[in-house]
Amino acid sequence: MASDTFSSLKNASICSLMLLGSSVVLTGCGDNSSTQQAEQSTMKNLTTEVTYLDRSMLPPGSVLKVQLADVSKMDAKADVISEQEIELNGAPPYTVALEYDDSKIVDRHRYSVSARIENQGKLLYISTTHNNPFVEDETAEVYKVTVSKVSAKKPDVTLVNTYWKAITINDEAVTVETKEPFIQFKEDGSTNGFLGCNNFSGSYEVSGQTLTFNPLASTEKMCISQMDIEAAMSAALAATAQFTINGEKLILLDDSSEPVATFAATYMN
Repeated sequence: MASDTFSSLKNASICSLMLLGSSVVLTGCGDNSSTQQAEQSTMKNLTTEVTYLDRSMLPPGSVLKVQLADVSKMDAKADVISEQEIELNGAPPYTVALEYDDSKIVDRHRYSVSARIENQGKLLYISTTHNNPFVEDETAEVYKVTVSKVSAKKPDVTLVNTYWKAITINDEAVTVETKEPFIQFKEDGSTNGFLGCNNFSGSYEVSGQTLTFNPLASTEKMCISQMDIEAAMSAALAATAQFTINGEKLILLDDSSEPVATFAATYMN
């Protein structure tokens, strides 16, 4: 009798353990499935439409690169969240789907969608504005980004034989009331121009990026307007010790490499 009772208890214990084990296995499987579903549910697509406004045709082999990034850190590289690259055929707009993990989007962070079109490594178009898809229009089914054409950099204009129109003097814009101040450099080392009221002439010396003016002679008219510009222009030329040319822009600098005046190359018809 005791033996039968022990056998019954033993069998009951084994069955309980088997049931418990089955429960653990089933529970484990259920947790994994829930986790996978939760991960899948946080993945979203940001459908982005990229276009440009001019009617240019892209050369064959052009590619579009679109990127969603966290740009919250001002002094650090942007954290790329998603990016896509597609080869382009035909005219814009071009549609790209950016897949991203919504659980990683933080409310107080700043995000931006950027786009660029390249051909054989050469940049043709690029987005130039901040595009945050999470604050501008969250209800839009398609997020739109406009890219601008990259202007080809013009070669640097030569210092000599160029008409240089004064644009700023000591960071102040030159306001022309009668005649614009300008300066010209000749190959023989002579220079001439207009200060704002009086014409001037003289000579200059240049070596590399070093530029100095020898004492300049000017007419001695008195003008009702632009005398302040003339005084500032004369002082800027006297302080000039260096120069730099960037495209069609001439910058005169003092001996501390601080800009004293800027000029733009101007062409007469």
